[in-house]
Amino acid sequence: MRLFLSTLVLAFLTASPVFAQSTCQVAEILFGPIKLDKVIYPDGGYETAIVRSDTFDNPDKPYGAILGEITVDRGGFAVRTPAQTVVGVIGPDLKVEGWDEVCGGSSEVVIAPINKGNYATLIDNKPVGTVSGFFPANDFGVPSE
Repeated sequence: MRLFLSTLVLAFLTASPVFAQSTCQVAEILFGPIKLDKVIYPDGGYETAIVRSDTFDNPDKPYGAILGEITVDRGGFAVRTPAQTVVGVIGPDLKVEGWDEVCGGSSEVVIAPINKGNYATLIDNKPVGTVSGFFPANDFGVPSE
């Protein structure tokens, strides 16, 4: 009986709208002022970029807070949460695609180069954030230094 009730409560809670995702996780990681801190792993020289908040103006994303990670994947970059869940991709053309249902739509999200190590995040050519730093080393042409 106890197991049945526990299962019933768990089923109710996970089906509850309180647990429904209402934000685009890739946007939570990449929108706003962010900084990429490259990490080079000693075994094989594999690189990744830790995504950190680069603003003092947002109490939900304090300066330096880890928002996620960008890793090299097949033909592009994977955007990961701090828990290592892949929530989207950045293509070699720096177009961003979120995998959550709420990320869908006809808007185009692009990370546009401004100058060496500085980018603007754009939705339909309107700025929604800045990126400073470099992407991890890759073989598909995105500058890593």
